[in-house]
Amino acid sequence: MKRSTRQFFLFTVFSSLLMTQAFAQIGNIRGKVIDPEGNPIEGVAIRIEGMEVARKYKVETDAKGEYYHGGVTRQGTYRVIAQKEGYQSAFADGVQATTDRRGEQGLVDFTLQRGQSGPLLFELTDEQIEQIKADAENADRRQKSAAEVRLNMDQGLELFKQGEYEQALTVFNAALELDDRQPALWANVGNAHSKLNQNEQAVEAYQKAIELAPEDPTLYQNMGGLYASMGDTEKARELYQKAVSLSAYGDPRDAAVNYYNMGVTFINSGKTEEAIEALTNALEADSEYAEAHYQLGISMLGTGQMEESAGHLRKYLELTPQGPNAEVAKQLVDQLGL
Repeated sequence: MKRSTRQFFLFTVFSSLLMTQAFAQIGNIRGKVIDPEGNPIEGVAIRIEGMEVARKYKVETDAKGEYYHGGVTRQGTYRVIAQKEGYQSAFADGVQATTDRRGEQGLVDFTLQRGQSGPLLFELTDEQIEQIKADAENADRRQKSAAEVRLNMDQGLELFKQGEYEQALTVFNAALELDDRQPALWANVGNAHSKLNQNEQAVEAYQKAIELAPEDPTLYQNMGGLYASMGDTEKARELYQKAVSLSAYGDPRDAAVNYYNMGVTFINSGKTEEAIEALTNALEADSEYAEAHYQLGISMLGTGQMEESAGHLRKYLELTPQGPNAEVAKQLVDQLGL
């Protein structure tokens, strides 16, 4: 009887030790998620993933922005990830679960920034990480060489104004070696090639500029002018129209210039009706555009719209009485007698 009692006592003690040890292996991870203003964010998905052993737990923040997950095995460390639509994801590595609900261990707070979230660092491949490093190094190099690039740009523009297109091109290319991510540099390279009648190289440079700044209407305008000089009216029209659409919500004068250039392109290719339409659009955007009045007046002469022609020629003289085409405009108005 005594032996049985002793065995039962030993079994009870042993079982208690096992239970105590088991409970000691279970803990919790908790924290709070707020926005940059300190407001709690509800509904943030929290993922708790073992870093050494494949364990996964999930929980969401409550109305106070708080989360708590009990029953987390204390063996090893965890990565805690916070994700919610409209916020940039965040994570913390090396987190250990704890049995203490008040101490620092097991406490992981997040401040989520607003915006779209890309892949987190641990989700990137080695190739992606190397690319990020390379991009950062290139950005640092461009920043350090910014002053020299600006100096080369200014020198190139001055040479361009003087008609020294070969020298300007050399200086612009030197700037590109320092920073090839500047659309203005590529545009100036295109302008220089265009002046040198190196049309293929000019097109390539303009295309590179557009890749870097696809919303800049000036780039399409420049390229449209190049195609117009090459006699490709349809391509020029397409590019001018793109420039017009991009400048629609900007300065109306920009749209007027693009319509005017389109009209002149049609005049040079003998498409009078199309020219009249484009020049009319230019004047709708800027009714004080003197050259558009002159070109529209000349174009309307060719279609027999004499009264309208005289009206636009008179408006040209009113706006620029000493303009480059003033003498011709006066003679035409006198001849029309309207």
